Amino acid sequence: MCHKYRFLGRIDESGKRINYNVSENLYDHTVHRNVSCRECHPYINKIPHDPVKEQVNCANLCHLTTPFSKERFSHERIIEVYKKSAHAPQPGDSAQLKEAKPNCKFCHLNPMYTRVSEERIDYHESLNRCLNCHQEKGVTQAYKHITHRLRHKTSRSPQEIVALCAKCHQNVELMKELNVSKRGITAVETYKQSIHGKSVTLGSEVAADCISCHASNKLHDIYKKDDRRATVEKKNLNKTCSQCHARTNSWFVQVAVHPSTEREDNPIVFFVNLSLSLALYGTVFGLVGLMLLEIFGRRKGGIKFLLRNGTSWRGKPKPKEKKTK
Repeated sequence: MCHKYRFLGRIDESGKRINYNVSENLYDHTVHRNVSCRECHPYINKIPHDPVKEQVNCANLCHLTTPFSKERFSHERIIEVYKKSAHAPQPGDSAQLKEAKPNCKFCHLNPMYTRVSEERIDYHESLNRCLNCHQEKGVTQAYKHITHRLRHKTSRSPQEIVALCAKCHQNVELMKELNVSKRGITAVETYKQSIHGKSVTLGSEVAADCISCHASNKLHDIYKKDDRRATVEKKNLNKTCSQCHARTNSWFVQVAVHPSTEREDNPIVFFVNLSLSLALYGTVFGLVGLMLLEIFGRRKGGIKFLLRNGTSWRGKPKPKEKKTK
């Protein structure tokens, strides 16, 4: 009712404008289009309502029922996984630290609903026997939904995931506030220098992004690297890398996914990188210097560079000798 007005909002105590408008047309095309307002905001029981002081609880039970179990839908199981992760506020955290950690809405907006195209998933041959008894519409939609998730770990592209994670992990002040190590602060930068990062930057849809290595199929179980549950803990690296790479072994997993060229982190790589840089720039600038010296020397000797029937260096023409009678 009220939230359909475009300029509905207020100015908070800090002078920031808060927008309360909800576009009905956009909302009707999102994944939450069948969820009513009060299913996320159950504490609102009158219109106009009192000022909202409670945050949305994504673990609420919705009135929607899942098509297979016929039970009410909820994100509760995902919330339980999230609460154990490195991103969730912990009992010993200060109020400032809890505020700095990402909640559900930081990573998850209300995305537009997009149907899986039939070109991407061939269901005709797989469902031939099913269609003998079941109606095509319901079975094919369920099949495409399930197999799409089997093929794609996330609904976002690798480029979107890296950009999302970089919002926090490239914020040096925030990372220091969360007591993240120096290598953690430079994680995005070093990832982009790796073969995975360069492939994603160039548009690859199959190269490993942050979620590929740092979470299992539960997606929200991201732990600190020293936690035994972490997918990037030393004992779990073989299993994690084998998701994409065949025949992984103890030697393979020692390859740095976040290669650092800092002297204190990796002195050998630092000096090799320095030597290659000196060789490259020395060669380029050395050749440019030699060319400039040659040009200077030839011009000093009266030789000019001319464009005549192709490029060539031509000296001054010799003066004609006068014929004596």
